[in-house]
Amino acid sequence: MILVTGGTGLVGSHLLHLLLKNGEKVKAIYRSTVSLEKVKKVFASYNATELFDQINWVKADLADYFSLEDIFDEVTHVYHCAAVVSFDRRKADKMYEGNVEGTKNMVNLSLLNGIEKFCHVSSVASLGNYADGRCTDEEAIWTHSDETSYYSITKYYAENEVWRAAEEGLNTVIVNPATIIGFGDWEESSTAIIKKINYGLNYYTPGSNAFIGVNDVVKAMHQLMNSTISGQRYVLIADNWSFQKLFTHIAKGLGKNPSQKAAPRWLANGLRRLDEMRYFLLGSKTVLTKQSVDTAFRHKCFSAEKIKTELQFEFEPLDLVIEKVTEQFKNS
Repeated sequence: MILVTGGTGLVGSHLLHLLLKNGEKVKAIYRSTVSLEKVKKVFASYNATELFDQINWVKADLADYFSLEDIFDEVTHVYHCAAVVSFDRRKADKMYEGNVEGTKNMVNLSLLNGIEKFCHVSSVASLGNYADGRCTDEEAIWTHSDETSYYSITKYYAENEVWRAAEEGLNTVIVNPATIIGFGDWEESSTAIIKKINYGLNYYTPGSNAFIGVNDVVKAMHQLMNSTISGQRYVLIADNWSFQKLFTHIAKGLGKNPSQKAAPRWLANGLRRLDEMRYFLLGSKTVLTKQSVDTAFRHKCFSAEKIKTELQFEFEPLDLVIEKVTEQFKNS
């Protein structure tokens, strides 16, 4: 029996489909029945709605150790996909509880229950940078600075819990995906940019980052879990693109005119301050932070040579990923 946390998220929902398609018995953790409808839509996109009924759903809170104890019954392998991703400062405590305490509980219970292998979905946010400008890989040491987001901090500490468990005997593997693109909830995470571009995004930001399709993320996880590899982590990226190139490909896939205007930093900072005023005066959701603005203007580069070499892994080209996802967006 395979246990999947974060089964209603982008990675988790696509992973569940892959596992069931391969004939695996799965148990998945969820927090609200509303989120289950999102998973049904993902399965419908694969024309596999009948597989959804094979999932053993269990309601639990990862931050509550005692609510998780019985879930491990008959479980042999764990995919830990759950994470709280947010720039909203009001969710700082939730991020720590979900990302750090939740991971601590999962690895401790995996050790206690003799889990055969544990796959942790981390992030490139838990990796460091090289002073000489080389692309970040698995060996780049994370450091804290004024530009570090709270999400990055919690993912780094969550990963440390996994390394600690590995030292205590848990058979583990970690994946560090870049920004993930795929069919899912158009209001959340990286998929929200597709909806924003569809309804009109007048500017692009001049920075760059790494991106990957969700199917490659779950395929890499599945291969690693079915290998003899243990105690290793792998950066997962398909390519490094500028935001202008990404936005242009998405716009063309949606049949929209791509923006030709680069957002100046003063405009981004002005919008960030306006966002902060709305937060303090109205309690509105925080969208822009200093860290998110810095990311939008920074040039980041990552390398996935390790998994390409060790597993001969081939990533789907980003232009094909975007072509498929924008078509799914239009159809949905």
